[in-house]
Amino acid sequence: MSYKHYGPRTRKGRAGLVGTILFLAVVIIVAAVLLTLALRQVQPDRVMPGVRIWGENAAGLDREQVLERLRTKGYGAEAGKVFTLSLPGEELTVGLEELGLAPDAEAEADRIMAWGHTGSWGMDALNWLLGRNGSADFPAEREPVLKEKPLEELCARASEDLDREPVQTVVFADADGLGVTLGTAGGKVDQAALLETVKTALEEGRYTAEYTPEVIPPDPLDLDEFWKTFHIEPKNAVFDDTYRVRPEETGRTFDLEAAREKLEAAKEGETVTFPMIVLEPEVTASQLEGLLFRDLLAAIDTPLTNNAVRTENIRLAASAINDTILLPGQNFSYNAALGERTAEKGYGAATAYLNGDLVEEIGGGICQLSSALYWCAMKADEVILERENHMYYQTYVPYGMDATVSWGGPDFCFTLKDKYPIRMAARIEGDQLRVELWGTKTEEGRVELEYEVNEVYPIEVLYLENKNVKSGSQVILDYGREGMKVTTYRLRYDGAGNLLEKVQEAVSIYEMRNKEIIVAPGEKPRKG
Repeated sequence: MSYKHYGPRTRKGRAGLVGTILFLAVVIIVAAVLLTLALRQVQPDRVMPGVRIWGENAAGLDREQVLERLRTKGYGAEAGKVFTLSLPGEELTVGLEELGLAPDAEAEADRIMAWGHTGSWGMDALNWLLGRNGSADFPAEREPVLKEKPLEELCARASEDLDREPVQTVVFADADGLGVTLGTAGGKVDQAALLETVKTALEEGRYTAEYTPEVIPPDPLDLDEFWKTFHIEPKNAVFDDTYRVRPEETGRTFDLEAAREKLEAAKEGETVTFPMIVLEPEVTASQLEGLLFRDLLAAIDTPLTNNAVRTENIRLAASAINDTILLPGQNFSYNAALGERTAEKGYGAATAYLNGDLVEEIGGGICQLSSALYWCAMKADEVILERENHMYYQTYVPYGMDATVSWGGPDFCFTLKDKYPIRMAARIEGDQLRVELWGTKTEEGRVELEYEVNEVYPIEVLYLENKNVKSGSQVILDYGREGMKVTTYRLRYDGAGNLLEKVQEAVSIYEMRNKEIIVAPGEKPRKG
């Protein structure tokens, strides 16, 4: 085994080692002293050395002093402030902190207080030592960054409140009248435009902005058109085609101008009422019914003869037309109303003229009724369609005012020109035939009838011999009738009695019939 021998160290080498050890010892001692001193100086609730607030030494300040230092120069003054968005009828707000536009003094104070404090005594002491030769400037200079999301949420809230469909105007009617509940406008928020409005305000340093959404009005109420729809004219009672009364109908309306003024003064959503006006018709059913057959338009009495069969024929004819109603514009035919006169209907044979000869004819005598009806039709100022005079004049009506009829022969017809129907009345009263026309007079005035005898055709006396006549006796076979030409007139007068016109009605030519006397043979009077 061999050993390596090291020789003894030299003095010089020993001195260097000792110096190094001594230096390290001094360093350690100094460091220890400094750390001990630092530890004694480090306070968790105080600002570390080297910290400056806006360039001013802040070492040793407590948190309240730090906050006071920050607030003295307005740091965090925006804290708690809000941005206000003014909308129609409401305001929406959002905090500036939410928007990233308000520095937080509390947080900044916490950062200042935390600088250099790690929780480790060694590191905190070291930081204290280092801080005395270094610096940390607060608050940090940094541009605020606007947060978009809170702004978008603000605009979304505005849309929730303002985006709505318009409520349409409602028109209603009840027993009390009519009403209109005005609609309310809707709105539409333009999100992009609203966001731009808010951003512009913030960029300009304003914390308020106004925004008016697009207004969507309700559909306009066309009051004039509604009036046309609602307004109903009253309907007068009228006669139908058969002259039955169709009842009246009330109308309704409202004061258009008054309603317009009320609506113009009303606010949206407000209910405005206005009374219904009932429109009464001018003519009611009771009034119209009272007009029917109200007035006696014409009436005549004509004498009857002592011929019972003839009188019965007239009675049957009168019954046939009695209560006949003739409507305006309707034609009346005497023959059609009576029909054929037959024994089966009860008519008997009575004296009548046929081709100028006296004959016994079924229904004889009924011309007295047609003549009376002719006179009444002229007096009522109706339109005569067909009429013929008798061959010989009759005495039961004035000259020129008779009307002959015969089945299959001449007829008597007239048309009702009045606005209202007429009702015929015909009956026998004692020894008179009474004929009436009942209707409705719509105008004042009257009609009178006149006649003029233009020519007279005198009769001659004819003597006839008959052996059955006693000598010196005479039997009058026919008293005869003068012939004549007669012109009939209608004279129309106004309500004051002034003659308006005289109109020729008819010209009647009556033949002459000689007087016939029967005498005994050879007893004819000599002529001359």
